[in-house]
Amino acid sequence: MILKTIILGTTEEDIERAAEIIAAGGIVAFPTETVYGLGANAFDPIAVKKIYEAKGRPSDNPTIVHIADAEDLSKLTPSVSEDMKMLAEAFWPGPLTMVVPRLPEVPDVTTGGLSTVGVRLPLEETARSLIRKAGVPIAAPSANVSGKPSPTTADHVIHDMDGRIDAIIAGGMCKHGIESTVVDMTEDTPCVLRPGVITPEMLAMVLGKDADIDPALKVRKEFGNEGESDEASSDYDNADGAETFRPKAPGMKYKHYAPKAEMTIFEGNEDEVRQEMLREAARLESEGKKVKILDFDDEEVAAKEFFAGLRSADEEGVDNILVTALPEEGIGFAVMNRMLKAAGYNIRRVEGCERIDDASSNAYSSNACSSKARIGGSMIIALAADHGGYELKNEIKEHLKALGTAPSSKLNDEGVTDGTPEKIQIVDFGTDSDESVDYPDFGKACAEAVASGKADLGIVCCGSGIGISIAANKVKGVRCALCTSTEMAELARRHNNANIIALGGRTTPKELAIEIVDTWLNSKFEGGRHARRVAKLDEM
Repeated sequence: MILKTIILGTTEEDIERAAEIIAAGGIVAFPTETVYGLGANAFDPIAVKKIYEAKGRPSDNPTIVHIADAEDLSKLTPSVSEDMKMLAEAFWPGPLTMVVPRLPEVPDVTTGGLSTVGVRLPLEETARSLIRKAGVPIAAPSANVSGKPSPTTADHVIHDMDGRIDAIIAGGMCKHGIESTVVDMTEDTPCVLRPGVITPEMLAMVLGKDADIDPALKVRKEFGNEGESDEASSDYDNADGAETFRPKAPGMKYKHYAPKAEMTIFEGNEDEVRQEMLREAARLESEGKKVKILDFDDEEVAAKEFFAGLRSADEEGVDNILVTALPEEGIGFAVMNRMLKAAGYNIRRVEGCERIDDASSNAYSSNACSSKARIGGSMIIALAADHGGYELKNEIKEHLKALGTAPSSKLNDEGVTDGTPEKIQIVDFGTDSDESVDYPDFGKACAEAVASGKADLGIVCCGSGIGISIAANKVKGVRCALCTSTEMAELARRHNNANIIALGGRTTPKELAIEIVDTWLNSKFEGGRHARRVAKLDEM
């Protein structure tokens, strides 16, 4: 049945209208500080069943019941322990769900048939106002199609739920971006069933005792390391009672957060991982696949943006998503939990990569990585251009592709002697049209890739080559040389160890530009007094 979904704002009038829908047995999506929730009257089994139908959610996957005031907890559980009171005082309103014994008034459909119920008091004022105006606790899982990335914006909800539910309250982007921490409070020792921004350490600090972590959260060290199928990668596979296991918290049994694209997590030394990800991206792109890299160096940013990144990849028609692993501590533990499930536990460990300093050796010395998908003897060249240089950039790109796949012509016992690498991996930062763009953006993108070690060398193009070379040189560690002749290209490498060259798309003929590139690639830094001068450049 297709519904006419009403899109509401966050005004008091709109929230009252949404509350009326809830009270009448309808279902409404609403923003919280974690992710958007899909809510119904928690005491109305027919209404809650509509949530499962809209999401395509398995009936034994419990919902979380949202309340407006801490005192409302007593409406759902027969007794409130001292531990519950302490956690409520410390973390409510906020992203913490407590699993507690349920009262008989709470329907089976709300709890997935369990004798417990998960309860949360959200921080988001819109959510609390909706609950108060509805006059009932609201059962609400995330407002997405079951198994897909959780929604962190109203647009995400509209994409999944338009025509499936009665209304959507369109608020802003969710503050945290991942679901609440779920802690089981039914035993003497609290146990984290789902990690979130409230960490086990934070719980222990308040309670004065350690909180256990459910063994299912550590299963990835035993399963999924070789890219098994989805069926072999769910949390409780091969555990005792896997066929009859009934999850106490959402996300414990079923595959969650899955994008359409194949996703791989790269784990290892930070720099080595990023180099290997770019190599893998270039390999996949050479096969005609569209690739998206999610590279987070801040755990809170990762929490907020990870799900949005997955949805963006779906919208862009991406074939492969490559993601950097996070340290599994603090919030990183929670984000990695979502990443692992989204990837189906497809992890690639990158080990033994050693970058050879091109200031003292052949510019085409490559990394030696033991990662399974490594392409040996390769190097990465980053390309970027504005509208004035994109045609020349594309010509150079085709030349490099041919150069990198052709057999090397001059070999000795030490390998390649003419500067030609066995493989050239290309990372193209655009642009690819004559539509006017700002060259500083593209010069910076290429320069940052080279400076960070994500690319070995770079080539940038704009109309004259001047502006984009200035932009590239603003990035520390970059030595970008504007070259208008082969002589300049040779000296740029021999004397200045230029790791990027700039070319003029409107001032340099294509044939000359190719010669300049080849000369630069085949030249070698002389070192000596030039090394001292280059070191001073890098310190500036």
